[in-house]
Amino acid sequence: MTDDVAIGLLATTFPDEMVVAAIEATGKRERRNRALPTRLMVYLSMALWLDFGKGYVRVLRNLLRGLRWARGGWDGYVVPTDGAISRARERLGSAPMQVLFEATAKPTVPVGHAEVFWRDLLKVVVDGTVFDLPASADNAASFDTPAGGVLPQARLVALAECGSMALIGAAFDSIEVGERTLFERLLDKLTPGMLLLADRGFPSYDLYTASAGTGAQLLWRVSDSFTLPVKKRLDDGTYLSELRGKRARERVTVRVIEYSVADDDGVSEVFALITTLLDPEQAPAIELARMYADRWHVEILFRLVKVDLRTPGGVLRSRTAEGVRQELWALLCLYQALRSLITRAAVIAGVDPARISFPPVLDTVNDSIATAFSP
Repeated sequence: MTDDVAIGLLATTFPDEMVVAAIEATGKRERRNRALPTRLMVYLSMALWLDFGKGYVRVLRNLLRGLRWARGGWDGYVVPTDGAISRARERLGSAPMQVLFEATAKPTVPVGHAEVFWRDLLKVVVDGTVFDLPASADNAASFDTPAGGVLPQARLVALAECGSMALIGAAFDSIEVGERTLFERLLDKLTPGMLLLADRGFPSYDLYTASAGTGAQLLWRVSDSFTLPVKKRLDDGTYLSELRGKRARERVTVRVIEYSVADDDGVSEVFALITTLLDPEQAPAIELARMYADRWHVEILFRLVKVDLRTPGGVLRSRTAEGVRQELWALLCLYQALRSLITRAAVIAGVDPARISFPPVLDTVNDSIATAFSP
């Protein structure tokens, strides 16, 4: 793992040619030489999430210590002011960071890894979280403030690979945009050969049928508000039912698995899962119930993103909506780089990627970031 970090974590995940291609594709190539070139700002936007301190200047100085894009090209370089760096961030925008994230948003673990696959199906999970944003007129115009809140918020929905917790897709918008709507933007990330786990905030007839239409298998928890009439009892204690849409003919068959889980205090919680896996012999209920616990991997993911990589105070720094979008895509890029490093180490060692602790890896990256941008 240390060797991977030594050759440059960010530059390994986002090599120079990939960064240049993203800049070209989004029309962000500078038309004249600048003290803060676009390529530098791409890496800086990710480095801002590392524990270098709060100020732009301090982060940039740490970053420049390792730059070797041109031999001696940075000798005598005078670090610009915070204001100049802020304006360069505005010129960069968010589009190149989104392109870079999407280039890495794909499954990472080879077929057969027990923590990631179940009966040859890739286990993936969807869930959402929110971020507090600085109070400003521009942020307030693009990101709503929830009732009773004091700061505007952004909602993010992520699709992740279980086990490795690598992101396969992500979408974010104002807090007023619901999780289901954001997930609809990620449906093209689902493919045959996947098994999607989702919590009770996602099920609806329309979203369930749209997700199943991608060819992916589904295992979703439903809330008490769902009416699931028993159509056929199965030998393993599960039963076939149907989800109903708004129109009389909108119906889809689902298999229902009901069970309870007791906590350490003996308090039981009842779970009801619906699935596209209708055959008990091919998909035993006990296996599905146990596997649904893997959905909590996404909670670990959000803790890593919002705690281990979070700025002090928990609020993003950008006071413009485009700056917020840049920050969030940069955060997702950095997360992908760190998860990629952990996953490679786990596959080599033959262990569950979730067993490798995130903070020590982050500390190692911070200690060696000065060498992270080799040519």
